[in-house]
Amino acid sequence: MNSSIAQSRRKPVNPLWIAAAAVVTVAGVVAWVVQLTQGMSTVSLSNLTPWGTYIAGFIFFMGLSAGSLVLSSLPVLFDLPRFRPYAKLGAYVALASLIVGGLYIMVDIGKPDRLWRIVRYAHLGSPMLWDLLLTVAYLIVSTVYLRRLMQAKGNDKGLKPLALIVFLAGLADGLTAFVFATQIGREYWYSAVQPIAFFVAAVASAGATILLVMTFLKPSGYVHLECCDLNPISLLTASMLGLSLLLIVSEMVTLAFSRSASATELIDLMIASPVFWVEIVSGVAALLLLLIAPLRGGGTAQTVTGAGLALVHLAAKRLTFVGMGFAVENIDYAGVNIGSVGAAMPTLVEFGVALGLLGLFILLLTVGFNSFQLVDEPRG
Repeated sequence: MNSSIAQSRRKPVNPLWIAAAAVVTVAGVVAWVVQLTQGMSTVSLSNLTPWGTYIAGFIFFMGLSAGSLVLSSLPVLFDLPRFRPYAKLGAYVALASLIVGGLYIMVDIGKPDRLWRIVRYAHLGSPMLWDLLLTVAYLIVSTVYLRRLMQAKGNDKGLKPLALIVFLAGLADGLTAFVFATQIGREYWYSAVQPIAFFVAAVASAGATILLVMTFLKPSGYVHLECCDLNPISLLTASMLGLSLLLIVSEMVTLAFSRSASATELIDLMIASPVFWVEIVSGVAALLLLLIAPLRGGGTAQTVTGAGLALVHLAAKRLTFVGMGFAVENIDYAGVNIGSVGAAMPTLVEFGVALGLLGLFILLLTVGFNSFQLVDEPRG
């Protein structure tokens, strides 16, 4: 009996899932090779819109990493024995998302050999440098934390100081927002609310991902939570989604009351954008489902659907964020148009690379679940 349980824990994922994720990853590698050999003309980026789908992916996965670190540290910091066994599951999700987020930067710069220039020409006043340092810090902190969690025996009191560092590292996701919030020439980005919005989205994405992972792994016996045990994460994710939607309304009302030409143009473009409406509709639907699920006893169907829609909302949010940022400028240069009205559509190569990196993320998770014991027996 015990041996069969241990075996199901070691191999909770059907090999077909791993094979499918591997195929998608290989397809992404092929698309990247096409990009490397034929140049950046194969993607939708240009001098006026140097950031696109890849940077949206970077923001999403960096946020997922930060949010997962926050959620992973809470059971250790506040002695939550029922959720303590799942701390390293969250830490592993954080590490996997960080790896994928870093790869988005590598494909965005065109040639990998240009990476050294980020360090060679670093400037301490640049938010991009601090974002790079934050990425390196995430990698170190999440790796050390995951290793300590996997080595810990019982209630290891020495983990609390490290969990506090992990929690603070997760809060620092707002530093990524400053790369955009300090762009004075961009109407949509130049806002003090961006660091808050980034953190809210980070926690929401982590909550939704962990809900999906735990629901997916539960039938195999890899996790031991009942449906009702997911209610706190559902409510936390719903709260973050509600705050995310509230910040969108706040930004749009503020823009509308300014009555400037650039603000009016931006609002018109947002209302006309299908991706923006996907963001709004999926966010509202996810919020309602994740609120209803706990009230109905933690229904699995509502939880899974709500978590999936939450990730759709957050992915659309990142695409809207990057696209609208380049759509309208709010400073003028004589004879120079620094804006690019309307976000450029991703090319087939760009879409293939992004899909391949998503496949890699799923591959890292599934292989990790089959290779490591990332969940312990619940206590208390």
